[in-house]
Amino acid sequence: MAHLVDKQVAGRVVLQPAPTLESRPRVSYSFHDLVKLEKSEKVELARQQSDGDKRRHPQRSRSGSRPSLKASEAWPRDYSPGRPSPSLSGSRASSAFHHWSFPEFLEARAEDQSREREVQESFLISFDKTHSTFHLKAGTSHYAFCVDQYGALEHLHYGNWVGMHDFTFLSETDPALTFEPAPAGTQYSMGELLRMVEDEDDIDPQQLWSLATNMKSERGGDWHMARVENLTWRLRNMWSKNGQEAKNIGAAQRLLQFLEKSSVPLKKAPEEMRAPEGLQSVGGRQGLKGSQLLEVSEFGTGDFRTPSMDVCFRKDGSRLLPLVYKHHRVIDGILPSTSGLPFLGRHNSQGAQSLVVDMVDTYTEVQVQLVYTVFPSISAVSRRMVVKNSSKVGLGGVDLMKCMSATFDFSTDDWHLLSLHGGWANERHINTRRIQEGMIHLGSNRGVSSHQMNPFCVLSSGPPAEDHGQCFGFCLLYSGNWLMEVEQSQTGCVRVNVGLSNTHFSWALGNQESFETPECVCVFSDAGLGKMTRTFQHLIGERLIAPRWHDLVCPVLINTWEALYFEVYHDKILEFAKPAIEAGVELLVLDDGWFGKRDDDTTSLGDWVEDPRKLPRGLKGLAQDVNAMGLKLGIWVEPEMVNQDSQLYRSHPEWVLHHPGRLRSEGRNQLVLDLTRREVQDYIIDCVSQILSSANIEYIKWDMNRALTDAFSAALPPQQQGEVYHRYVLGLYRIFEVLTSSFPHVLFESCASGGGRFDAALLAWCPQAWCSDNSDAFSRTRIQMGTSMWAPVRCMGAHIAACPSHQTHRTHMLKTRFIVALWGTFGLELDLNKLSREELKEMKELVALRGKLCQVVLHGEYFRLPGFGYPGASHSNSAGIGDSHVYAWMFVTPEKDRAVVSAIVFHRDTVGKFPSRLKLQGLRPDYLYSLIEHVPTTVEEGVFNGIFQPGGPQFKHRRRLMLTGAVLMEVGIPVHFNFDGDAMLLELEVGGPSQEPKESNGVHVLAS
Repeated sequence: MAHLVDKQVAGRVVLQPAPTLESRPRVSYSFHDLVKLEKSEKVELARQQSDGDKRRHPQRSRSGSRPSLKASEAWPRDYSPGRPSPSLSGSRASSAFHHWSFPEFLEARAEDQSREREVQESFLISFDKTHSTFHLKAGTSHYAFCVDQYGALEHLHYGNWVGMHDFTFLSETDPALTFEPAPAGTQYSMGELLRMVEDEDDIDPQQLWSLATNMKSERGGDWHMARVENLTWRLRNMWSKNGQEAKNIGAAQRLLQFLEKSSVPLKKAPEEMRAPEGLQSVGGRQGLKGSQLLEVSEFGTGDFRTPSMDVCFRKDGSRLLPLVYKHHRVIDGILPSTSGLPFLGRHNSQGAQSLVVDMVDTYTEVQVQLVYTVFPSISAVSRRMVVKNSSKVGLGGVDLMKCMSATFDFSTDDWHLLSLHGGWANERHINTRRIQEGMIHLGSNRGVSSHQMNPFCVLSSGPPAEDHGQCFGFCLLYSGNWLMEVEQSQTGCVRVNVGLSNTHFSWALGNQESFETPECVCVFSDAGLGKMTRTFQHLIGERLIAPRWHDLVCPVLINTWEALYFEVYHDKILEFAKPAIEAGVELLVLDDGWFGKRDDDTTSLGDWVEDPRKLPRGLKGLAQDVNAMGLKLGIWVEPEMVNQDSQLYRSHPEWVLHHPGRLRSEGRNQLVLDLTRREVQDYIIDCVSQILSSANIEYIKWDMNRALTDAFSAALPPQQQGEVYHRYVLGLYRIFEVLTSSFPHVLFESCASGGGRFDAALLAWCPQAWCSDNSDAFSRTRIQMGTSMWAPVRCMGAHIAACPSHQTHRTHMLKTRFIVALWGTFGLELDLNKLSREELKEMKELVALRGKLCQVVLHGEYFRLPGFGYPGASHSNSAGIGDSHVYAWMFVTPEKDRAVVSAIVFHRDTVGKFPSRLKLQGLRPDYLYSLIEHVPTTVEEGVFNGIFQPGGPQFKHRRRLMLTGAVLMEVGIPVHFNFDGDAMLLELEVGGPSQEPKESNGVHVLAS
């Protein structure tokens, strides 16, 4: 497609596909053609031999190889045996009389293509000019799409890397769907032709129309334009420099010759390009957007599936925006954000490459940039979109009604969808379903990413499994209203749209203004959910979280909330801290209640000044006393909110999101500040900055305890009220960017009534997030199983809480609560003064054990362990898929020399039944590991069911085991639980490479 090889310009294409100079040389003969050509070649060679012609063989080098061919060269279409190839150039030009046999030509061409392919595949992003195809090499995955003859971007392949090949065959034989619209077969309309030269007063529009008519009649049918801007330039010069009609006719003829070289359809295909006898030439589905796999889809131009975008031109109300390829560029690193959104690579773009593809609507000249970014050794592609209103046709403003970050189209398969659902204190439970015809909507319109759904989903080929099968994970880096659409169309193909929610969304684009979407990250795995998870965790940990937190081992903290609630008085806090020091706690977090007159949740939000009744020496005095005890100090804030009973509200009631003429709603007795206002953002920045500057505060817990309602900003004009939700999020990101840059030593943890805003975007500033307000061990296991689908374990806020649980009123032994809290940042949320001396001693031992294991847990590779459970359980249940009462997971160091294994049972209602063996993952098969069981279950001595039971610690294994990685992964280990809520914690340490056992007196022993 010659018109698409030129990166500078490609125009509106409206007619049927036509062979081009670059497409013609491609060897795409049928088997019958090859046989016919080879037979004629043999006849000609026999004739030449009889004439004694010795020049028919190509010259070889000393190495025996043929002269190299350009990768773009192919068997000349006007070749006839006995004639030199007119396409030979360079070193072959001097030997133009040498005759190439067809097999020799193909062999030489294959050698050159192989060499060029090796060079191209060394890059992350390559463009195959011959086939107008982009190849993105992301780790071991391959993402490919091409520019079709209509200028659309057709998706070709996403899966394992298979090398750079011509994938355009994938849709060539797909039948056109009956009654599906296709591009019209007519020339440009008068309006479009006038538009080309609207700025040139000396061009006669009638002459331009005559030229168009002449072009059509000259070719005997529909004509095809491929370079609008180039054509426009030629037309302008043709009429502006030449006034005579004869010269105009001559220029028109030259223009026709140019178009013929570009991509003008011919009346009759050459003989060698026709299908062999008995085969019918079937038009492909190129241009039939309703069934084509696309990279971007617009509304109203033939694709009836859910579109990527929807616009409205204010002047005439038009909603059409047909996009065609214009040009592209590849850049090292990432394309920086223009709006403050968080992107992968913003802190570390080393080795990354980005592809920027410019699309244009040739009528309005509105431009759309598709941005693709890949990172070395990571099987992930990140995508986003930038829309620019560069219209020159006087249509005025453009309103974006829908603008997704990315569209992914997949061919027919047994597709299943995994998503994360829940509610407050019950977040991110794993849900799976088989995809059928129709639409699935996932999303949030609450102003936050929400407790109810998480901006993440997985498309799997077949039912999702932990350790096998292909799957594609989608994660949106955004903290506001979001949408994921999963649609199976009539053909069986599936589309996944990821981006901003279009509910109550519109964005006004004035002339030359742009809009940027959040980033969507797609991870491919050919080995199930586990590999996908580890890719997400590595990518987020290395490319999103700020480098200063990469090696963070979260300090063991204790939070005052569930112990003291609003009763946070100076002396009471110090008394609360004393046993924490003894237990090994490192950080004390002062939660809600320290500011204004905050004795309950009805007052003082917005007044971020210490309450002198509770903190007579202020935060500075408290920090001094706490630091003197050997603890760091952190505080809780909720700066996005305000109470009506506050000095801030009395001073600035207009700073609240609400419609002034309507009743407004409240949540938890609080209102939402209008973060679309710059002055509100600055107020929050100043308040938090003053707090952090006033005392030695090293940690901030940033809370947000209600959803957005009454989303109306008095600071915005009527036509921009659809921008409130998104501008709120952009304002929040600006606040975080300023604060974390000003106070880089302060550790920020995000929170929103627990896990109501647990999304990847905020990890760019807050390297850890509170998973849920529910710290019950059973509830947390399921919550953390779902959260761990994409989030690094070191980002998951998890604490040992009081018993009975304040949320579920369940009671769990300390061992089980510890094992679940270890599976995250680890902290305490209880009053240690209420523990007995024995319990406090046990807590101290557990905190010390956490210190021993934390490097493995927080920075090791994470594995959910499937296949463990009682009879009747499905294979993936213990890894969180499906309803289960048994769960298992583990962590392995990068060197694979240490591991930590955990398992828990909720309900042991299977008396007399044995669970399956627990098979581990991620170990070195040839290493010998010692198994150390920590925190054995303690049982009381007594007679139970008439049988005496000795008391004391009960280990899962009666002796210390030394097993190879192969045995641990292939055979597994038996684990028998004692009662409901029992759990197990193992540490594995490598003892060196395993050795084969030797026989001694008939007994197999391990050689020393």
